[in-house]
Amino acid sequence: MYQRRDLVHAYLGAQQRSFGGYYAESPTFNGALKAHYLSLLDGLQRLFGVILDGDLGANPKPALLMLFRSTADSLLTLRTPWSGFLEAGLIHRNLEEAGEWGVRVTRAGERINAALTDAREGHLDMLDALVAAMLGDRADLTITEADVRAAGIDILAEPNPTEYPLFDA
Repeated sequence: MYQRRDLVHAYLGAQQRSFGGYYAESPTFNGALKAHYLSLLDGLQRLFGVILDGDLGANPKPALLMLFRSTADSLLTLRTPWSGFLEAGLIHRNLEEAGEWGVRVTRAGERINAALTDAREGHLDMLDALVAAMLGDRADLTITEADVRAAGIDILAEPNPTEYPLFDA
């Protein structure tokens, strides 16, 4: 079953940025995952009757769509100082060796991470509310697998990362 939250997540995942389970070192998996999100987004947009990734003029509330896209872009750019590290063992060891300064860095990082988590949740809530406003009386629509099949929509299955090389870059 799909709800508007799934539409928001499909839009975010289709951007192939920092949302949706992409792996930095696996273009093969990432290509399959993006294809899944694009098929899901296309299908859900058709069934909900709203276009999030097309021309602003195709949406009856283009100002809300502009804010939706700006909010999505803001969400997708959120990061911490640790965001770019796949392995930070040496950094952590150096911070432990730095004594009180390392503790200060660690605590500041924890505060940043907590603020980022709160910001991420706020963005997702805002995106959901914007989609609800654009959908109007269809805001609480639930789409079933039967609805998807009846509409002739083919949503690609979400790929399983264990079936792909994760370091094929």
